[in-house]
Amino acid sequence: MCIRLESASNSFYYFKLSFSLTSVLFHASLISLTSVLFHSSFISCHGQESLRLGYSSPSPESNQTVLNSTDGTFSAGFHAVDINAYGFAIWYSNTPESPTLVWMANRDQPLNGKNSRLHLQKDGDLVLFNADGTVTWRTGTIGLRVKEVALLDTGNLVLRTSSGKIVWQSFDSPTDTLLPGQQFLNNALLISRMDNVTYKSGYHRFYFNDENYLTLIYRGSNLSSKYWPKPWLTPFDNDRTTYNISRTAVLDELGGFRASDQFSFNASDYGIGPKRRLTMDFDGNLRLYSLDEKHNSWNITWTAVAEQCRVHGLCGLNGVCIYTPEPKCVCPPGYERTDSADWFKGCRPIQKFYCNPNSFKLLKLPYTDFYGLDSREYTYAVSFEKCREICINDCDCVAFGFRFTGTGQCYPKSLLISGYQSPGVKNDMYLKISVKDSSVTNVSSLSMLIQPDSLQCSRSQALAPAVQPNVSLPTAAKKRKQNQVIVPMATFVSAIGIVEIVCIALGWWFIFRNSDDAKLYSRQGYFAVPTVLKKFTFAELKEATHNFKDIVGKGGFGTVYKGCLLPENTFVAVKRLEGVSRGEDEFWAEVSMISRVNHINLVRMFGFCAEGKHRLLVFEYVENGSLDKHIFTQNSSMILDWKKRLQIAVGTAKGLAYLHEECLEWILHCDVKPQNILLDEQFGAKVSDFGLAKLVDSGQGRDRALTFSTIRGTRGYLAPEWTMNLPITAKADVYSFGILLLELVSGREATKFNVGGSSVNFVQWACENVKGGGWMETVVDAKMAVGDEEEKEIERVVKMAVACVEQDRDRRPSMSELVEMLMAE
Repeated sequence: MCIRLESASNSFYYFKLSFSLTSVLFHASLISLTSVLFHSSFISCHGQESLRLGYSSPSPESNQTVLNSTDGTFSAGFHAVDINAYGFAIWYSNTPESPTLVWMANRDQPLNGKNSRLHLQKDGDLVLFNADGTVTWRTGTIGLRVKEVALLDTGNLVLRTSSGKIVWQSFDSPTDTLLPGQQFLNNALLISRMDNVTYKSGYHRFYFNDENYLTLIYRGSNLSSKYWPKPWLTPFDNDRTTYNISRTAVLDELGGFRASDQFSFNASDYGIGPKRRLTMDFDGNLRLYSLDEKHNSWNITWTAVAEQCRVHGLCGLNGVCIYTPEPKCVCPPGYERTDSADWFKGCRPIQKFYCNPNSFKLLKLPYTDFYGLDSREYTYAVSFEKCREICINDCDCVAFGFRFTGTGQCYPKSLLISGYQSPGVKNDMYLKISVKDSSVTNVSSLSMLIQPDSLQCSRSQALAPAVQPNVSLPTAAKKRKQNQVIVPMATFVSAIGIVEIVCIALGWWFIFRNSDDAKLYSRQGYFAVPTVLKKFTFAELKEATHNFKDIVGKGGFGTVYKGCLLPENTFVAVKRLEGVSRGEDEFWAEVSMISRVNHINLVRMFGFCAEGKHRLLVFEYVENGSLDKHIFTQNSSMILDWKKRLQIAVGTAKGLAYLHEECLEWILHCDVKPQNILLDEQFGAKVSDFGLAKLVDSGQGRDRALTFSTIRGTRGYLAPEWTMNLPITAKADVYSFGILLLELVSGREATKFNVGGSSVNFVQWACENVKGGGWMETVVDAKMAVGDEEEKEIERVVKMAVACVEQDRDRRPSMSELVEMLMAE
């Protein structure tokens, strides 16, 4: 039986009663103050539902709304884009802080605030006239018998004839946003804004390219490059088709996007309800947003580029994008910002160097790459010394990349753009810098933008991001305009306003002091989780789990209980963490990092509790429990066939590959084992316990320190580098995954393995059997029916597992390579 979670506060009830009485006493003054503030804001309530022939708008500086949709969802009018500069725009009404713009007619040719106007001429043309009478923008509908202009409930601005026929619509010429129901056609473009304040056209575009599939491209002043979908793959490898003459796409009301090139996606909150928009943000990423009206915020429910640093042109020429863990632009050593206010202008050398080899030295940047613009390419059998010599003797070469992958790949670069650094990058860059540059002294040592300790398990310390998605912030011009209106009226409202504001401030202070949710949202900022986490009280979770009665699992981080939440009638898994003493803010920072990770093969987090000494996490409940209960069982009804085991291996690999190479934080799991692989109703794998190592303190006794501080993970699954005091990389998880593959094949548990009653090293036993031949009978799980086709697949998987458990970590494949191998026909 589910327990209803309610957190009504008696103190809040008494405050509400007293505040209601206060509101009666100050009712008249509240109306006066509200009226003043409302009329000084961006929009006015004077908008019409349609414009007739001959209509001429007030000047932009009047801040009057020109049009409203009949249902009040959208408004159209003039928006300040700079000092005394305005654009005619459409926006979502009543959205967070300032109206969220979805379209602008004259984004690159703003109007003067005085004497400019919008005019629906008698010849049927809708025209924007500047103050000097010149035409800034027009619809070009002369002679089409236009009768009126209307703003539809869909956000579409249309020109209609007397018969209702639409002869022009804003949906045909989007700017940076696509709305539900809006067709995205052959010649349509979504162009990003220049920055998060102005609305001028930026450098990034979303469109159907010449090969007929949807593309994201950076188009700078001197060059352009595609960066989504993965540019190093063919359209077909990206699951796109070029046989797509129609070139159409649409975002539906449920949050589903479908395109004729076979690309599609669904919002994470797919279904009827929230208002949505698909926006080409100024940072070059395409994101789907859903409006949370309860908390008055736009939540990200889908993102095109999971690694923000993979967006081209983000940090300009010579700039490098890193994660801290948020994306941030930096200049390499020996370089400085070209423009302190604009990262798109990149970096420049502090000291110039010349063609003479004596004028420069080489600086190594590990795990770093710059996309494209190779002056020449040597892909095979080129030594590092030869690659270095090629660049030194080439006056056009400003740096070279070298990949130590066994094939000797050398990439001399004539220009450095779209730089990024990541632990998953198999490339080191060597930059030419002037010998006169005294700011870089020790060039023989590794100069890393990402420090070595950033590869520790679940590291999530964040600095202030330099690259942020599109947030609807008020412009400086708008603030100045508001001040011009409010200041002259200050004397009139001061007496009433001060009293009213004090009352309201005290009331809201009282509310927020008693509202855990308010504390939560105030900390989140823009880069908070795409879907809002709920902060539970300990009492709520105690009720939901029937006093922590139903244990569904135990692990190194704590015990997991089954619970049930109403009114959603949702079953959840509540993990009660042990050995956690950090403060609420620090704990929230770590939880926020975990919550931002979103993948179908990772367990999803619903909420958390940080109350007193209690630290609990609330996750989705996964129906079929953990993998160990199915592969180490003697219960015939629970034994998995090979098809399901292979499916679980693929899902686990995908989840780990996402953690290692795609999500912003680059989380190392550090404890990959069957107990941490959960199975849903269709036996799809969901990796759990990722990121939890950072939440648990070390030094909680000898065993815990050994397991979670000096060594993090479970003995029997640990890579050799844990005991050899070597730096821990993603290859440690690959080793553990190899053991997991061997367990899936054999049905035997690595930590309890024995032969003839004697304890034997599981990995050594499996590898010796495989190398010795005839291993199918000894290694493969006898409880599993295996046919000829299955034998071939099992052999392929076993070879992968043996490669994963190599002692030399450099010889192990990456998780993304394992995904490709597991899915190969």
